[in-house]
Amino acid sequence: VDPVILATGPSPATAATAAAAAKLLVERHGGAVPGTMAELVALPGVGRKTANVVLANAFGIPTIAVDTHVGRLARRLGFSKLTDPDKVELDLAKTFPESEWVFLHHALILHGRRVCTARKPDCTHCPLCDNCPSCGRL
Repeated sequence: VDPVILATGPSPATAATAAAAAKLLVERHGGAVPGTMAELVALPGVGRKTANVVLANAFGIPTIAVDTHVGRLARRLGFSKLTDPDKVELDLAKTFPESEWVFLHHALILHGRRVCTARKPDCTHCPLCDNCPSCGRL
């Protein structure tokens, strides 16, 4: 499996981790992707963020995956003061209804990529500026 994975461009270490995860998917789960947090994070290379993405997008389970964009936007918009992704996830979960969690994750990523970028947020074109404590201050 490693040569096939390597052909897609990851480092040898990442390819080895992906191959190990694939092997365990076959051995432990009959080749199917498991649908619980505990089973997913037991796979090599799968942490909470990846597990949340899989649970939300593959299984429709409400979760909030906190990546760089989500964490940055949560702090800028005043939803969290924390930097630990697990704690930011908890802050967002307390702030938003569960029915909005999957959309929230995608909306914050998109907004963070297109408008509220890390180095130069475009506050003049931001539709959230009136409600953003960071507007015009970055």
